[in-house]
Amino acid sequence: MIGTRFIAVLSVVAGLAVWELIGRLSPPVLFSPASAAFSYLWHQTVTMALPVAIGGSLATLAAGFALSAVVALPVGFAMGRVYWVREMLHPILTGIYAIPPAAFIPFLIVWFGLFAHSRIAIVVIMCFFEMLTITATGAATIDRRLLDVARSFSAPRVRMIGSVLIPASLPFLSTALRIGLVRAVAGVITAELLLSPANLGKLLLDSAARFNTAGMLAIIATVALIGLAVQQMLLWVERRVLRWERP
Repeated sequence: MIGTRFIAVLSVVAGLAVWELIGRLSPPVLFSPASAAFSYLWHQTVTMALPVAIGGSLATLAAGFALSAVVALPVGFAMGRVYWVREMLHPILTGIYAIPPAAFIPFLIVWFGLFAHSRIAIVVIMCFFEMLTITATGAATIDRRLLDVARSFSAPRVRMIGSVLIPASLPFLSTALRIGLVRAVAGVITAELLLSPANLGKLLLDSAARFNTAGMLAIIATVALIGLAVQQMLLWVERRVLRWERP
């Protein structure tokens, strides 16, 4: 464990060093060093602009991700286990999935306006289909021997779902949540850039309007850290819930 953490820390330090070096060798208008980005972050933190922006973005992220999970996980599970549900929904959902999320923006503006509701809707669109697909795949590939054992003990259907199907699907459900969460982070920034600018998206656009590459890189790094943090949080929960999956 110590060796793994050391490698992770070394990787981050090496990445920051390379970023600093490239930034110092490049014109400031094209690429800024890490030190300038951290200076921007410090200033925005002192003025409370960055914490407020992060809070607003996280609120949109949480709302959109929760709505997606509440719908995608049970529907995906049903698609993976029930033949007629899969045959009925698969062509429709596959066709919608092929449409770029940006194509829905004009409709979302008409339906929800330019503000919070539209941003949440974009987050839902960005992460719903990945979560649905992974959940359906996991539910469809459950080892049949587990079901045969449950049937041999005459387990009722409700008991079989709660004691066999759902526990066997937990690794896929966890993966679906992690992938969906990453897509939700991307959806938040996409929404805040393409709709009425807000939160981290507004800070990014303001920096771009001033050709402030330090500010742009700082906001991009902040988004990356948020994505990494939420993934690590889910991995921490996964290690404690799925103890049988890990040595």
